[in-house]
Amino acid sequence: MTDPREPGIPPRLAADLPTQLGQGVGPRRAGQSRGELRREATSLAGLLGLTVDPGECRGSFVADAHLLNTRGTLWGGCGLAAAIAFVQACGGRDCVWAHTQFLAPVHAGEEVELSVDPGTGGLSQVVVRATTAGRLVFLAGGTFSRVSGVVSRFGPAGDWAPDPDSCPPREYPNWLDFPRDGVISLVEQRWARPARTDLDGRPGGGSSALWLRLRPRLPLHAAVLALLGDFAPVGLIEATGDMAAGTSLDNSLRIVAPPTGEWVLLDVRVEAIVRNVAQVRGRMYDRTGALVATVSQTALVHRVRPPSLASRDGQPSPAPTAG
Repeated sequence: MTDPREPGIPPRLAADLPTQLGQGVGPRRAGQSRGELRREATSLAGLLGLTVDPGECRGSFVADAHLLNTRGTLWGGCGLAAAIAFVQACGGRDCVWAHTQFLAPVHAGEEVELSVDPGTGGLSQVVVRATTAGRLVFLAGGTFSRVSGVVSRFGPAGDWAPDPDSCPPREYPNWLDFPRDGVISLVEQRWARPARTDLDGRPGGGSSALWLRLRPRLPLHAAVLALLGDFAPVGLIEATGDMAAGTSLDNSLRIVAPPTGEWVLLDVRVEAIVRNVAQVRGRMYDRTGALVATVSQTALVHRVRPPSLASRDGQPSPAPTAG
C-alpha cells in the first residue's frame, strides 16, 4: 500500500435490447424529465437510452444525469454496459468477457456514438469504438459466444456474507457535497462488511463488500453486471482511510453464470495504489453465494476529507466534491 500522501491528486475537502434505431422507452408524461423517464425503463437499453441500427452496426446514447458519476462525467460501468448491450443488439451472442479503456471523459449531455471496428470481421471477437463529436472517448472489446457446458467454480463462495435484508444501508456523510442524482440513485447499496468509520488518512487492509440491487428491476444480464461492477472502487475508502472514490481508466468483466435473484454481492480488494492510480479486483456473487462474475479495473483516486481533518493536515480548502 502506498502512502496516501504520495505525489498525485491530493486529498480535497469535503439484455432486453432494442433492435431498431430510435426505439424508445414510452411516451413522456408532462413535467417528467428524460432522466426520470429512463429510471422507469423496463430494459437496460431503455435505462441507457441506447438506440441501435443493427444493419449498420451503429448506435448511440446520451450521457444523461442518471448515468453520471459524482464528478459529472459518464459512469465507467455505463460505458462498458452500453458496449455490451450494443454488440448484442447488433447480433452478438452471450458475453463471455468484456473490457473497456477510457481515453477521454464524457461530460453531461454529450452524445456517445458507437460503432463496430470493421477490422474485427465479426461479432464473436469484437472491438467497439465510442466517439463524442468525432473525439475517441473509449474503446471496448470482448468475446461473445454461445454459453454452454457445466460451470466449474474453484474460487471461494460468497456464502459467508449476511443476507442483504440484515445489512445496513450505505449512507454518505452530510459534509460530502456532490450531485446525488447519478448512477448512485439507481442502485441500492448495503454493507456486507462493516464500513470503516475512522477516516483519518491511515491505510487499511483494502477489502470491502457491498450488496447491490438495481432499483429498476431489470434482468441481471452481463451489461447490468458491468454497471454494478463499477462500484468496485468502494474498496478505496477502507484502503486509504479517506472518503475516496475512483475515476475509471479501464474496466473488465468476466462472466461465470447468470445470477439468481435481484441482489449481487460485490466483494472487492484494492491490490495497490501506484502514483495515485488504484489496481482493484473483485468477485460478484448472487444471493445463494454462487460466483457469477469477476471484475477488475484501474482507477484514478480522488480523496475527500472532512473539513476538520483537512484543516489539521494543512490541505487546501476547495468546495467539497467526490466521485
